[in-house]
Amino acid sequence: MEQADYEPALVRTGARLAGWGPVLRRGASAPRVPCFGGVLLVLFAGATAEAQDDTWVGGAAQVVHAHCASCHHVGGPGPMALVTYDQVRPWGKAIARQVQNGRMPPWHAVAGGEFSNDRRLDDAERELLLRWVAGGMARGEGVVELPEFEQGWRIGEPDLVIEMPEVVTVPASGELPYHDYLVDPGFTEDVWVKAAESRPGNSKVVHHIIVGYLIEDPLARRRLAAQGQEGRVQGSLGGYVPGDEPLILEPGLARLIPKGSKIYFQMHYTPNGEEQTDRSRLGLVFADGPPNHEVKTGIASSPFIRIPAGSEDTSLSATFRFTSESVLLSMRPHMHLRGKTFEYRVRYPDASEEVLLKVDDYDFGWQTNYMLQTPKVLPAGTELICTGSWDNTAANPNNPDAGKTASWGQQTDDEMMIGFFEYYHR
Repeated sequence: MEQADYEPALVRTGARLAGWGPVLRRGASAPRVPCFGGVLLVLFAGATAEAQDDTWVGGAAQVVHAHCASCHHVGGPGPMALVTYDQVRPWGKAIARQVQNGRMPPWHAVAGGEFSNDRRLDDAERELLLRWVAGGMARGEGVVELPEFEQGWRIGEPDLVIEMPEVVTVPASGELPYHDYLVDPGFTEDVWVKAAESRPGNSKVVHHIIVGYLIEDPLARRRLAAQGQEGRVQGSLGGYVPGDEPLILEPGLARLIPKGSKIYFQMHYTPNGEEQTDRSRLGLVFADGPPNHEVKTGIASSPFIRIPAGSEDTSLSATFRFTSESVLLSMRPHMHLRGKTFEYRVRYPDASEEVLLKVDDYDFGWQTNYMLQTPKVLPAGTELICTGSWDNTAANPNNPDAGKTASWGQQTDDEMMIGFFEYYHR
């Protein structure tokens, strides 16, 4: 089979609202791969970075299955399947380039803590894959047991499934704005959720889903504002984002959906050359009752954005102050196409500081929620300082209009600077 010497292109579409992600954990003890759309990939026994030799059978297959196949399988969100030897070999040079330049697997954190959802290859895996490609991509002797793609909810059987209110037709081509849908689940009393999973109806065209609840009670929203929280983002209920998993909270933790709240779906579609339809849904698993700790979504953000045309490095900071001892679970930076860098830094009551997350090459196409391997205990009085920077020059290949002074807005060609984070009070 002839080897293709090209790279797949990234397709970007328009958007008009920002989003955030769930608090996640790695819930599996058996070897498995993060997966999407209810697909579970169970690896063959002995999958490890320690290769027997530099062949597909001897080790390259294990790396590809562990780090690529979760997106790149038939019916998955990746643009091509990378599961079998015959599927992978034509893409060998492109894979090597993507690995060498750090674009794949996608991961943008360069400093901070250790994260449970770190997608990067370790040094041994990276070197093995590059040696395999450089050496001609030999198949080797023996049989590789392929991953199994099983349909089913990764959170277990949901107590409630909520569908989008209508079937969406996705055209064959063009740039699409985000689609927003509101559903009234009819909650007449408060509901505690311990797990939630968003599932695309058609993973061929669903780039990502953001799901949460909307608090419409103005008194409740004002109470949240007084606590430094924002009602619209208070209810992250998971999402479908390349590389991440469903919301599965640790025992003793749960999210509160106040009675009367409505569920909203924010959909990002990417046309694939053929007209498609989609009707995505959300599954919820309820907790037995109030938890030991309520997980909340916080934000450090400022709408006072002004990025002059031609500015290479405009930055802005926003601060959130923890008024009681809290435990930080995850962080999710959000900007638009001019976004360049993003940092989460804490300043403790004794004035010492620590960087918890630094992203040097922000990519709007990957809405990553960085999940701390070990949750961070923050004393009362700790300040979380989020700083974002933008590149509004023509040298930024993602810049939609280098001649425009950008300000806060919901359109993709506007900008945002939001540091989302998940936490609970001790």
